[in-house]
Amino acid sequence: MNWRHLYAFLWLRWRIRYNQFKKHGALNAIITVMAMISMIPGAFFLFSGAVATGLFIVPVIERDHPEFVSFFVLFAWDVLIAGFVASWTVALVAELQRSEALSIDKFLHLPVSLSGVFLINYLSSLASFNLLVFVPLMLGLAVGLTLSIGPWMLLVFPLVAAFFLAITAVTYQLQGWLAALMTNKRTRRNIVVLASLVILVISQIPMLINFYRPWAAMEPIALSEKQSEELKTLHKQLNDQEITGEEYQKRLLEINQAYQAKTQRSEERILENAKNIAWVLSIALPPGWLAMGAATLAEGNGLPALAGTLGLALIGTASLWRAYRTTLRVYTGQLNSGAGKPVQAATPTSLPLTSAPAAPQASLGFVEKRLPWISDQASAVALTGLRSLLRAPEAKMLLLTPFIVIILFGGMFFAHKMEPDEFLRPLIAFGGVATVLLTMIQLVGNQFGFDRGGFRIFVLSPVPRREILLGKNMAVAPLAVSMAAIVVAIVQIVYPMRIDRLVMVLLQIGFMYLLFCAIFNWLSILAPTPVAQGSMKRVKPKFTTVLIQMLFGMLMPLGMVPALVPLGIEFLLDYLQVIQGVPIALTLTLIEGVAVVVIYRRMLNWQGMALQALEQRILDTVTTKAE
Repeated sequence: MNWRHLYAFLWLRWRIRYNQFKKHGALNAIITVMAMISMIPGAFFLFSGAVATGLFIVPVIERDHPEFVSFFVLFAWDVLIAGFVASWTVALVAELQRSEALSIDKFLHLPVSLSGVFLINYLSSLASFNLLVFVPLMLGLAVGLTLSIGPWMLLVFPLVAAFFLAITAVTYQLQGWLAALMTNKRTRRNIVVLASLVILVISQIPMLINFYRPWAAMEPIALSEKQSEELKTLHKQLNDQEITGEEYQKRLLEINQAYQAKTQRSEERILENAKNIAWVLSIALPPGWLAMGAATLAEGNGLPALAGTLGLALIGTASLWRAYRTTLRVYTGQLNSGAGKPVQAATPTSLPLTSAPAAPQASLGFVEKRLPWISDQASAVALTGLRSLLRAPEAKMLLLTPFIVIILFGGMFFAHKMEPDEFLRPLIAFGGVATVLLTMIQLVGNQFGFDRGGFRIFVLSPVPRREILLGKNMAVAPLAVSMAAIVVAIVQIVYPMRIDRLVMVLLQIGFMYLLFCAIFNWLSILAPTPVAQGSMKRVKPKFTTVLIQMLFGMLMPLGMVPALVPLGIEFLLDYLQVIQGVPIALTLTLIEGVAVVVIYRRMLNWQGMALQALEQRILDTVTTKAE
């Protein structure tokens, strides 16, 4: 490796970072410099606090509960490891847009050392705020444990070094792999969307933990039924003067001792279970080998620590070697030129002169098919719109939102043991369907904003505007209806409904969607908003546009009220004992469904005329600002 090249790379990386700060303005540069200066005393305080933790807490635990010293060491390291891995993952997702500090492609024409480029890129990946926080914490805890437990805890230091080597090396290898994938712009946007979803789900974990409250098992145990009856009898005997005060105090002390013994056994069992879970996770997951090695060192056994150091060092070394091989393939142009399947030459076949070759049967593509019951124009718009939705990363983000909502909130709802009334169960399903439609507002209520420059096709085409709106609604229909049907199926499994009410709810999905489209087609026409390419970010929406969108969002519940009318009439007739056991709601739902279809078709005519009148303004809005 040429050290002059390495120095040049370091200077170049520093200059790039300096220009980035300078580009964002003087205030940003000042704040960044102040933050960097404050990191030095901050790292010192973190180191000192970690040293104090290991130096003073361990002797207290060893004096009162010597059997829990190793568990405390295991728990302390597991907490640090979990925090570091979580923050490191978030930072990795934020850096998905670039894989290396200096791109290899920029240096192919220079006589530079490949190992120097690789080394500087890897060292640049270590310049992380997470390392500035967690390295002093882990080193400080290692120092404190060494001072309080003994010199054999010095084996923790190479274990910590191997841990950071493994994490950073695997991360660097992953970044190189993602860089190869993200050369395709569509794949790149898909990866970013998927990573955003992962971060969204991870961010909800604290809320789920707070909801399920696993620590509730450590709350004081209530008195048993027998002990409660004894206390009542004891108080009654004391009030009736059947026993003396001394006898009352003696028996009360016996009950209290039995209660304390039961509580202590419960706490010991909970701690033992927590210790077993922590041990299993630390052994099964490579990052946990650091905690496992430190805990076994606290017990006087150094073999697991040495094995963990060796294992983490091997993982880090293998990842760096693999990353270097990938860099070498990029440098020599072999990364994407892998040998494909060998192309076999076609074997010529002789055909009789009297027979003409049969014409191949052409199969229709997806967008060339025709949907029943609607016009060819609407069918073409629907199929092309559905294909676009299935390929656009931002649309995938929106379409996955209902599943996230169902997983997060549906799980919390069904976690409670309850038996709702038969009339409430269809309402639960109705709420689930309405929630799915609520997550579709941004898609159906701004359907032209996602078209961007593609909206010109609709403006220039001779297709009736009502057919465009119908096709747009039919493009989203399979996705919305299928997700709503999944929600209804889950409700039916957890809270079974009567068969006629289940059929009623399934029919409601269709005309609730038509009502939803009839409302939010107006929003797409009156208040379109440009959306940035590859994201769901709206570009500089006007205040009036935001106000109109909020108004339509508040009107949505009113638009869904007609779907509840059939069930309300059946409930009223059953409550008044006029008609019982007859599927009134299903019959009224069928009639209401026909009425909704007629209203929707009539509404499409009016909306088509409005779209034709405002299409030039919509075109200016969704193209000039978005592009």
